Amino acid sequence: MRETTEDYRPFAAQLSNVYLTILALFCFKLFVRITLNLLTHFYIIKGNRKEAARISAEFYDNGQGHGSWADRSPLHDAASQGRLLALKTLIAQGHSVNVLTIDHISPLHEACVRSHFACARALIDAGANVNVTTIDGVTPLFHACSAGSLACLELLLQSDARPQALAIFQPSPIHEAVSRGHSKCVEALLAWGADVDYEIPHMGTPLYSACRCKEFICARMLLDEGANVQRGTHIETPLHAAAQKDCVSIVKLLLEFGADINARNLEYKRPVEVAPPGSLTEGFLLIYEATPRSLRHLCRQQIRESMGRSRLHLLPHLPLPKAMKNFLQYR
Repeated sequence: MRETTEDYRPFAAQLSNVYLTILALFCFKLFVRITLNLLTHFYIIKGNRKEAARISAEFYDNGQGHGSWADRSPLHDAASQGRLLALKTLIAQGHSVNVLTIDHISPLHEACVRSHFACARALIDAGANVNVTTIDGVTPLFHACSAGSLACLELLLQSDARPQALAIFQPSPIHEAVSRGHSKCVEALLAWGADVDYEIPHMGTPLYSACRCKEFICARMLLDEGANVQRGTHIETPLHAAAQKDCVSIVKLLLEFGADINARNLEYKRPVEVAPPGSLTEGFLLIYEATPRSLRHLCRQQIRESMGRSRLHLLPHLPLPKAMKNFLQYR
């Protein structure tokens, strides 16, 4: 049987047809987008903002949960680059502030992850959903914590953003802030009602994350707010995590707040047994085990446990000498 000439064409020549097809599709998509922008601008000039908004919502917005053919809208680009004037112009032209990419990333996500406070405020003022989540469950608040943007974080919280993930499988803002050492963000989240002992199966509690990441300031802040010093993951305690990381400062802090030096992990090992051999942490724990606890240390621990976490903020208002109140607050 005779084979056609097409069968003898080099593979590279056949592959070039694929690239030409992709290029043609890209050009067509670009042409459609430019046409829609011109059409939207035409309706704005004519004063028909309602029709402009309809076109923008139909072709850019997938807020109803459907996929969008446009991966990134002009709003995403403006918010990502911090171009406030361009952003406000697009909003005035009728572009939906809740437009989503294929991965459900909103312009507000872009503004928060890059700490563009003014852009985030403009989007929220125009009706952006502050609790929108990506397909991975990431919220704008999580992005603000990741970037360490206290201004964006407080703006979102003041606009009714949830300070805590709704489900344990969603990324947690407070864990993200703690693991990156953004103590101001942690403080704001706790002030707005985030659970100081919120536990995620694969990450444990915020205190456990602070110990794993050797973030002393965040660990101290969580303990001051009443975090359970014994609660880490189902596998081990925060003291185990700090010992493994050879972080003597956090080990001392946890013990001062009443951590159990004899607690055992899933492998039935104590903190001293998981510390790196010959490390400073191992040496400190060995000495600590042989030293009896002071009576005042035990009394402070008992008083704080009796008061309960929800009433620790009342310690400064107790009718006690200032030195005593400072002692009870580990100051």
